[in-house]
Amino acid sequence: MRESRPSVTVVMRSFNDIDVIRQTLEALRRQTFRDFELWNFDSTSTDGTLDVIKEFNHPDRVRLNDSATYNPGKVLNEAVSATAGQIIVFLNSDAMPADDCWLEHLIRPFSDPTTGAVFGRQIARPDCRSLFTKDTERAFGDGSISSEWVHFFSMANSAIRRDLAEQVPFETCIQYSEDIEWSYRVRRMGKRVIYVADAVAMHSHNYSLRQSWRRHFGEGKADAWIFRRGELGTSLLRYFLAPFGMEVLRDISWAVKHRSIDAALHSIPLRLVQKFARWRGLRAGRREHGFC
Repeated sequence: MRESRPSVTVVMRSFNDIDVIRQTLEALRRQTFRDFELWNFDSTSTDGTLDVIKEFNHPDRVRLNDSATYNPGKVLNEAVSATAGQIIVFLNSDAMPADDCWLEHLIRPFSDPTTGAVFGRQIARPDCRSLFTKDTERAFGDGSISSEWVHFFSMANSAIRRDLAEQVPFETCIQYSEDIEWSYRVRRMGKRVIYVADAVAMHSHNYSLRQSWRRHFGEGKADAWIFRRGELGTSLLRYFLAPFGMEVLRDISWAVKHRSIDAALHSIPLRLVQKFARWRGLRAGRREHGFC
């Protein structure tokens, strides 16, 4: 007797991803699990991304939003409302499935009714700079390191139950870490959030120092809201100085092991920008939300 499977919707967000989106859509088309419907949510790309999307999807399943006023939680809530799958898979347009069984592996844990959300492994692209490769390996890999953190999740390669998404909408008061915020709330409700190491997607960014500052400042602001119950040490020492020093030591160890001059030279400027930006963002977030 054929095993029944849930209906699946794949939600793909994009913005000016012409360099990668075709590869991602082609990899999605090759999946062994075929019973899914694709929906594209594009932030009005201007580089040809929309033309590629139209080659792969019907216009009725393509939604546009304004990049100037983009709010991730709002777009994710819209995706939940617009689609119909019992399982909603989120795959960023720059997160290319690494093999043809990616989707089958990703949704398999939902055979257990206690599973609320899953997220898959990410690996760095071949052109990824050394320290960003190292960070990707550390955050994902077999999941043993990130399992010891207060909480970890990534929406770029993930899936959630529709009924849970309807019960627990995405937060719209933050611009970063909406996936961390949502999955942390779900986990605190007692739902299972599972890491699927064999559902692999290729996803990485070579952020400049300016881009790193912007991203980590935003994540620090989000931390102020997400962990407002005191789950994180927010002193200068515990949130900035100690993480900065520990990360540099890990970088140097990794650089020696991999004989990477780039990692050794890039470590201090990158980590200083990341950790200090996050600290400044945390303080800004605490002021904004009235926690100080």
